[in-house]
Amino acid sequence: MKMLSMTRYAIKTERLVPWIKFIWYFEAEDADIHYKLLPTDCIDVLLNLSGNITYETESKCISAAPFHVNGLRSRYSYIHQTGNIRLFGISFYPFGLYPFIHKSLISTRDEVVDLFELATPLAKKLEGVVSKGVSTEDIIGNIEKALCEEIRVNENDISKACLIHDFLAADCDTTIRAFCREHNIHTKTFMRNVLCYTGYTPRALRSIRRFQEAGNQLVHQTSKRLSGIAYDNDFADQAHFVREFQKFSGAAPRTFQQEKITVKENTKYDYR
Repeated sequence: MKMLSMTRYAIKTERLVPWIKFIWYFEAEDADIHYKLLPTDCIDVLLNLSGNITYETESKCISAAPFHVNGLRSRYSYIHQTGNIRLFGISFYPFGLYPFIHKSLISTRDEVVDLFELATPLAKKLEGVVSKGVSTEDIIGNIEKALCEEIRVNENDISKACLIHDFLAADCDTTIRAFCREHNIHTKTFMRNVLCYTGYTPRALRSIRRFQEAGNQLVHQTSKRLSGIAYDNDFADQAHFVREFQKFSGAAPRTFQQEKITVKENTKYDYR
């Protein structure tokens, strides 16, 4: 397969850093992309300026709107795109999109959603900045400016986001009940907040994060024993890891390593 080349831009605006991981840009001529997308704990807003994008799941094919949200995923899918491509993306933390739309993210769970339907003001603002005939770097800067104009964050948002962040960073042996008791928050309140801000329950969100970290090890540490990866990521044992990995990715770990058909495995990144 032809290796893709993608540029990742670090977020320069301090106000956006807690909410957005990075902005990325991809451009290609006569492309023929048919790759697997693995479950991930980031939410992507894609600004597609040319060439249709089709997502394929086990049950359906989705022709994505030019500006769309690819929400947190708990199942693998495939992405198809051909021809000339010019594409900007904004990768948000699991809780990061909420302050820009102030709507529950449940509708984006395992879904591809038209950004104009989900958040019209944000979509219009972003459409305005990417349609101008300026350089890629200028557009990236203008995307940050547009996001700064649209974000509406208060102390309550910050508090809830910090709790979600701390929960995901906590040891997997820490139960939801114990975490809530430690942080003096009612369990049902915490679960409701996580569902609203991310689209997933705390337990599911933690499972997605664990899968993503294990998947990274399979990609970058190909010689490591499966039992070691299982141990590193707090699976009960190797059999538990294999079952969970196959559920999320559609392939057993060693089969996954041989396939090499994911976007992650077929992309070179330029960091700026």
